Amino acid sequence: MARGMETVNISKAATTTNLFYLFFHGGKAAVVPFLTLFFRLVGLTPLEAGLIIAAKTLTGLIWAPLWARCATAYSRHRFVLMLSLFMMMLTYLSMPVLYTQISRPEDCRPHNTSRNDSAVGVNGMKPWVNNLLHPKHDEDTDSSNIKIISTPASTEVTSTTTFPTEVIPGNFSTTENETNTIEPTGAAFNDSLDGGNVTVSSPMPLNDKEQELYDLLSNVLGDVDISSPDFTADVLFEALQEKDPGRFTRKQTKQMFDTIKGQKKHVHRRSVDEEEKQPKNQFNAEIRKFGNKVTESLESIKSSLREDKLLLFLVILAVIVGGEIFSSPVEKVADDSWFDFLNRIDDLERYGQQRFWGSVAFVLVPITVTVAVNNTPCFLPYSIHHFLLHFYVFTICMCGALMVSCCYPVPPPATSHTSSKICKSLGLAFCDCRGFFFSVTLLLTGMAYASYHNFLFWRIQDLGGSEIVMGFCVSLSAFGEIPMLIFSNLLVKRVGHSWMVSLCLVILALRLLCYAFIPVAWAIAPVELTHGFTHTALWFAVLSHEDFNSAGSLDRSLRTVLSSLYFGVGFACGSIFSGFIYYVYGSAKLYWGLSAAIGVWMVLFSLVQRCLPKKEKIRYIKLLRNSDSDNSDDDDDDWLEMALKEH
Repeated sequence: MARGMETVNISKAATTTNLFYLFFHGGKAAVVPFLTLFFRLVGLTPLEAGLIIAAKTLTGLIWAPLWARCATAYSRHRFVLMLSLFMMMLTYLSMPVLYTQISRPEDCRPHNTSRNDSAVGVNGMKPWVNNLLHPKHDEDTDSSNIKIISTPASTEVTSTTTFPTEVIPGNFSTTENETNTIEPTGAAFNDSLDGGNVTVSSPMPLNDKEQELYDLLSNVLGDVDISSPDFTADVLFEALQEKDPGRFTRKQTKQMFDTIKGQKKHVHRRSVDEEEKQPKNQFNAEIRKFGNKVTESLESIKSSLREDKLLLFLVILAVIVGGEIFSSPVEKVADDSWFDFLNRIDDLERYGQQRFWGSVAFVLVPITVTVAVNNTPCFLPYSIHHFLLHFYVFTICMCGALMVSCCYPVPPPATSHTSSKICKSLGLAFCDCRGFFFSVTLLLTGMAYASYHNFLFWRIQDLGGSEIVMGFCVSLSAFGEIPMLIFSNLLVKRVGHSWMVSLCLVILALRLLCYAFIPVAWAIAPVELTHGFTHTALWFAVLSHEDFNSAGSLDRSLRTVLSSLYFGVGFACGSIFSGFIYYVYGSAKLYWGLSAAIGVWMVLFSLVQRCLPKKEKIRYIKLLRNSDSDNSDDDDDDWLEMALKEH
C-alpha cells in the first residue's frame, strides 16, 4: 500500500509490532505480578503495599492520556514510546539497588535450609573455630590471621581475630565492658598500636566453645606488650601455654605472631607515608574528608531505611510514583500508534492480533523466571538475592523492546483535529440504566481483580508455597484466556450478554471462595484457568453489548472509559481496600468477603437486567419494505429521523 509517496511494508510493520508486544509484555510478566512480593521482602505491610499500587495506578490513569495526547499533537509517538520504556527500566532497576543497600545476610531465607549446612563444622561449630580446635594438615592450616584495630584517642586496642577470613561476612568488635554485645567496626587501621587493654572481637554470635576461645585470646593479648621489641613468637607461645596448655601449636602461634607484626609494620609505614605527603596533598586530603562525610551520610541513610519502615515506604512510594509519571504511556502510545497506522492504510483487520504475542509472553516468562529463582541459592554471587532475578529478566526484555521501538510503526502527522468523544461515552456508560449496571459491574470486578493480583502470592506464601506455584498461576491464567478469545463470541450468542455477565460473576465468586478455603498452595494454580471467564469473557460480553455498540465512532472512547473504570478506579480502590482488609483481618477473610460481595451483586444484577424493558431496535429493512406503500414518504422520514437521533 501507499501512504502519499511512501511505500508501506505491512508485513514488516506487523512483525515489528508483534516483537515489541512480545518483549514488552515479557518484561511485565517477569516483574508486575510479583511486585508486591518485593514489598513484602523489604518489610512493608499489606496496607502500605496496597497504597503504593493504588498510587501507581491513579498516576498512570492521569498521565498516560496526557502523554498520548502530546505524542499525537506533536507527532512524537516514537520518542515518547522510547522515553517511557527507558524510564520504566530505571524505575524498576532502582528496586534491586535499594534492596542491596538495606539488606542483611540474615534477611535471606532459602527454601532449602540444607544449603547452609556447609557453613557449620563439627559439633555445630563454625569452620574457622573448628580449624583451631581440630588442626588439619600443613596445607590446610594457613588461614589464621589477627587484625589489630586501635584509636589514637584511646589507649584501648581492639584485636579482631578471624580464622579464616573468607567465611566471615564482616568484622565486628566487642570490649570487656560490653558482654555479648556485637557491634560492626571498620576494617581500616589507625595510627597507633601502643596500648593497654586488648580484647578479641568476634564476627558473629558465639556458642560456649567459641566464647571460651575468644576469652583465652583476649586474656593472653592483654598480658603482653605487642609493641615491645621483646615480643616474639616464643613469648606469645609461652603465654598461651600458661593459660591453656596444649591448645595451640607452635605453628599456629607463629602464624598469629607474623600477622600481628605484619600489620604493625603496615600501619607504621602508612602513617610515615601520610606524614611525608601531607603538605603536598592537602587538596586530596580535603577531597577524602568530603568523601568520608558523604560515605557517613549514606551509611546513616541506609541505617535509617533499615530501622524506619515508614521512611522506606515513603522512598519506595516516591520512586514508583515518580517513575510512573514518565513510564505510564507505553501501552497507550503503542496501541494508539498501531491503531492509527492501520486506520490510515485501511487495514484495521490486523488490529488486535498483536495482543496474542503479549499472551504468549505471559504464558512463558513467569514460569521460567520462578523456576530459576526457586532453584538458585538464596544469595547468588556478589550477594545478589535470588528474587532480584525478576528485575534482571525484566531489564533484558525491556532492552529488547527498546531496540524494537526504534522501528515501531507510527502514523503520519494528523491533518485534522478530532474532537473528544469522552463526554458522549460517559453518557452511554452512566446515564443509561443498563449501561450503568454494566459499568458498576466492571468497577466491582476491577476491585476484586486487584485483590488477587496484589495479594494472592502473599496467600500462597502463607500456605508455604514456592515461587514455582506462583509462576504456574500467572502462566495458567494467561493460558486460560486463549480459548475465550476464540469462543467468547459463540458463548455470548448462545447465552446472551446479561446472562453471560451473570455467569462470569458466579465463576468469579467461586474463584475467590477457593482462595479463601484451599489449604494447599499448589491447589490454587488450577483455579487460575477460570481467568478466561472472569476476565476475558466478561469483557467481551460487556463491550459487545448492543447499548455500547450503537455508535461505531464512539467505540474507542467508550473502551477508554470502561477500561479506566476497571483497570484504573476499580483497581486502585481495590488495592487500598484489599490491603487494609488483609492487614487487619488476614487473607482468608479478605477473599471470602469479596466472594460474598460479588455473589450479592450477581443476584442484584440479574434481577435488574431481567426486569428492565427491552429497547426497540431500529431495523433499517423497514425502509425498503414500506417504500411501495401509500404513506411511504412519511414512514421513511420518521424512520430516518429516529435513526439519525440514535446515531
